[in-house]
Amino acid sequence: MRWRATLRGTAAAVVAFGVALAFPVTAGAAGKVAFTIKDSRIAENSGMAADPTNKVWWTVNDSGSLGVVYGIDATGKVKGTLRFNAFPVDAEAVAWHKDRLYVGDIGDNDEKRKTVRVYYFDDPKPDDETRTYRAYDFRYPDGAHDAETLLVTPAGVLYIATKEAKGGLYRAPEKPSRDGVNKLKRVKDVPATLADGVILPGGKEIAYLTYGKVFVVNGTSGKVVASEDVTGVPQAEALALSFDGRSLLVGGEGKASKVYSMPIPAAAGASPSPSASTDPGSDEDPEDVPTTAVAKQRGTYLAVGLAGVVAVVAGVVVAVVRRPG
Repeated sequence: MRWRATLRGTAAAVVAFGVALAFPVTAGAAGKVAFTIKDSRIAENSGMAADPTNKVWWTVNDSGSLGVVYGIDATGKVKGTLRFNAFPVDAEAVAWHKDRLYVGDIGDNDEKRKTVRVYYFDDPKPDDETRTYRAYDFRYPDGAHDAETLLVTPAGVLYIATKEAKGGLYRAPEKPSRDGVNKLKRVKDVPATLADGVILPGGKEIAYLTYGKVFVVNGTSGKVVASEDVTGVPQAEALALSFDGRSLLVGGEGKASKVYSMPIPAAAGASPSPSASTDPGSDEDPEDVPTTAVAKQRGTYLAVGLAGVVAVVAGVVVAVVRRPG
């Protein structure tokens, strides 16, 4: 419903303001413009993932779009597309791992979906061809959630981080089944109103994007170790690594949107991407057994609790968003 979507948008803005108060700006706005996406087909850049093999960043338009992923080169031009014969409900995220591209159909503004889906493609190419897809279906253990962040660890484990005033990081089974609905497991809290995220090189830290900030979070402790202001990026909803993994790209929605390059935020004197555990949820045991049998899906083609002011704002937001209509 439109009024709910409007309330959620207002809620996100209010919570983001509270986040800015709780975590002071560490430096200026996002860095220099890396490129501008001029292709008119891309109006809602809702997630990005670096593909060093094809030298593109993959991106998707959100809600209601045909199954298509765009490969953007370093000049901002669409090098090509990957198409698949599906109609995602609300594709909000993309992720990359060892020549496998994931597309997260995980958006749910009204929090009504019983399951969410992650499509994946092995050895994708931006060649404008229609590809056969495979997919995993997932169910949250505690009801429906809106989400825009899909993470994949160096070991290939999938995580979904929800976009709420009190968001959560949910772990998928190590080996999800395509023959059933896989149960997710909540393992940690995450910052409020997450729009995207990426696990940093080394696997120990996660960079999260909110409206106005990039947070770097220790994946094991959930502690925010660094942050950076990105209020200069209009409606920032896409976060990705550079091809060499040494910087971040931050993109906003809208036509002819600019994508900014910035250093990975780091605490004073600290390395931005130390090596450590390859799994931010490694202290949790995965649940590998699907809970509901369905036909095999195959087609054709962490964070911290916010300081007092944010807690108060979050309470107000939840009350508004969940108000009976």
